[in-house]
Amino acid sequence: MQYLKLRQMEATLFNVVYNRKKRLLSNGTALVQIEAYLCFKKKYFSTNIYLIPDQWDNKHRKVKNHPNAMKLNRQIADFVAKLQGVELDRRNVGKPFTLDILSEYLKGRFTNSFTEFVRNEIEADCTSAQTTRTGQLTTFRTLRQFKKDITFDELTFELLSDFERFLFNKGLHTNTVNKYFRHIRKFVNLAINKDLFDLNRYPFRKFKAKSETTNRAYLSPEELQAMENIVLQPEFAHLQKTLDMFLFSCYTGLRFSDISALSKDKIRTIDGNVWIDTTMIKTTEPIRIPLYLLFDGKPIEILNRYTQPDRNYIFDDLTNQYVNRYLKKLASMAGIKKTVTFHTARHTQATFLLYKGVNITTVQKLLGHKKLQTTQIYSKVMDKTIINELSVVKFG
Repeated sequence: MQYLKLRQMEATLFNVVYNRKKRLLSNGTALVQIEAYLCFKKKYFSTNIYLIPDQWDNKHRKVKNHPNAMKLNRQIADFVAKLQGVELDRRNVGKPFTLDILSEYLKGRFTNSFTEFVRNEIEADCTSAQTTRTGQLTTFRTLRQFKKDITFDELTFELLSDFERFLFNKGLHTNTVNKYFRHIRKFVNLAINKDLFDLNRYPFRKFKAKSETTNRAYLSPEELQAMENIVLQPEFAHLQKTLDMFLFSCYTGLRFSDISALSKDKIRTIDGNVWIDTTMIKTTEPIRIPLYLLFDGKPIEILNRYTQPDRNYIFDDLTNQYVNRYLKKLASMAGIKKTVTFHTARHTQATFLLYKGVNITTVQKLLGHKKLQTTQIYSKVMDKTIINELSVVKFG
């Protein structure tokens, strides 16, 4: 009855095959597999049963001359029935079915739970940067706080709207909320590509997460010079490395994560000139920075102070939280009123170079931005700076 129903829907054809590659293992056995055929595509699934050629009846596609032949044949039949059941369950509720779904099912990653799917995908992802995985895990945990288990059937405009309200009630900033929904949209798209979710029910067609344009804090040339001019008294000597790391970022545009991971083998001397040749942790983009051309060699002076013969890494013993905590004190010492974080340094390098007339595509390469659009944010900031400065000029 089940078989007839599947046949009426042009169901998958399952065959039991032995020694598909026509090659025996060193112990003289070969694998029994289940061949699945659908829409001119084939996939093979292992039964984990290995036999010598005399133990396989190719005409009737079953085990013979084996002490456990009956048990093994039943095991094979049950496996085929299980695969057919996965297909039938999805077709009976009108969900799409492909052979990839059988693969997901056998890997233990086939589920009707969206939250379970998200967790499985995060755990299986070996290519994303650690910062990306950390952000995705935060989104996953927050989803679980909102609702312990969300099925694919519950992924609607209404649910996303309720989750957005939940996040705002937690006091999260609009752009933080937007980041959560970017993660969710990525996994919904992935589920669609794996035929686990119906494209026609795509909730982001109606739901649009809000975002706000933020002012990217940066130091003016005068403020940068004020930071450079700080002379620390003995009681504040422990702040020197924090100050130097911040200035090094102002000169190079490197993020805290990249500076912390900077090792001596990433410092190259080419034709007598010092370069940084590394891969950015956040974006995995390769980047080359000519230190000798930036800020009159000041970043090289900092490197020389902290490069030690018995250490591979140069700035690896401070945390981002520690540095940001003491940057407030350093900014106060320099007479800077604005909020200064370590990322302010990256913005400072970009705006300073644009202010000095460096081509925006050159700045893009130095920052390691994949899209020019990201770098153009800084040019808008500089437009505002130009307006502010020209507005006080007296031309009369």
